[in-house]
Amino acid sequence: MPHISQLKFRMQKIPFQIWVIYASSFIFSVGSSMAWPYLNIFLQQKLSLPLSTTTLLISLRAVTGILASFVAGSISDRFGRRGVILVSLLTGSVYYFLMAHAGALWQFALLMGVWGALDLFFPVGSNAMIADLVPIEDRLSAFSLMRMMHNAGISIGPIIGGVLAARSYEMIFYSAAVGYLISFVMTAFTVRETLDRSKQPEITEDRTKIGFAQIFKDNVFISTIVMGIFVFMGSSIVFNLLSLYARETHGIAESRISIVFTVNAVMCVFLQLPVMRLTEKYHPLLVMIVAAVLYAIGLSSFGLIPSILWYCVCMAVLTVGELMITPTMLAITAKRAPAEARGRYLSIYNLAHPVGYAFGPALAGNFYERLFPDSIWLSAGFYCVIAAIGFFVLYKRNKDAGWLRKLSVEG
Repeated sequence: MPHISQLKFRMQKIPFQIWVIYASSFIFSVGSSMAWPYLNIFLQQKLSLPLSTTTLLISLRAVTGILASFVAGSISDRFGRRGVILVSLLTGSVYYFLMAHAGALWQFALLMGVWGALDLFFPVGSNAMIADLVPIEDRLSAFSLMRMMHNAGISIGPIIGGVLAARSYEMIFYSAAVGYLISFVMTAFTVRETLDRSKQPEITEDRTKIGFAQIFKDNVFISTIVMGIFVFMGSSIVFNLLSLYARETHGIAESRISIVFTVNAVMCVFLQLPVMRLTEKYHPLLVMIVAAVLYAIGLSSFGLIPSILWYCVCMAVLTVGELMITPTMLAITAKRAPAEARGRYLSIYNLAHPVGYAFGPALAGNFYERLFPDSIWLSAGFYCVIAAIGFFVLYKRNKDAGWLRKLSVEG
């Protein structure tokens, strides 16, 4: 089994510090995933507000994440990766604790706005740390393992959250706060800084601005991120609104919906490496075309049959697309980024998620109330069709680009 032995060899080359980051990601993902599937239901019950308003709170969190993306990357490149990781973990613990005690709209808005900004610090810092320590030929494996550990936590979180939701939503937030605090302590005592300042040119504010201007001139990279935004607009709808849609439209309890999210996470745990080994043989833009099509099929099918089994099938289809697109986009980002600008490149990469989550749920909330409930799934599929078309155009124009072909390495 040459592929298995080759994969084991790659995993052995991953430094111990990266395994600590993986473990930290697993623990806090358990905490965070207990809360997010049920957040809209909690906000509606707590504030007695319509869906179109509560989804705007989700969008507020995403908007502050967009603004923080630029700051997080610059801080990571100038001051180091470890600090931004620790700030994110500690702030997350405080955020979830205070969410359990909030009772007014302005309090939720303030908490979600601040947390939206600092939540993104962890992936920016941890992904930059992986790029610092892992050789180019092993980064796709390293990023895939990061996804595995993150989703292993997510496979557990929604189940625990569904059980706790039946008793008290506040218990979900307390448990999430503990998860983040454990990750903070573990990281603080074991992780060392990886930014080598002796090899970094002095980065002034003007140079930081020039760096971002240069990044936005990288047409293939930026176009890839834009298409990723459309994909995340679609996926944000299922991860933010499926629980509410199933309960309000078809009377399906939150504890049963947690099974659907667990399908996503379990597949990410057990299939991420096999899918990575398969997709690295092909052109990355071709991989992303197929991924966007799978997202479109899975998302647009949720409205066809109101059953948990069918929702699991739809989730399985879109999850295959997720397994293909996320590590591939990360590998493209790390490949294009020079050492002194990795944090900023990863900041731009991390824009795709909050931008998608800023627009997707907000638009879907209006569609749900003003059109008909199933329209949210049609819109989700449509966004991914746009992404598939965009990736196809990029592929036709760049299929012979040498730097893209070199992402697909065999050892």
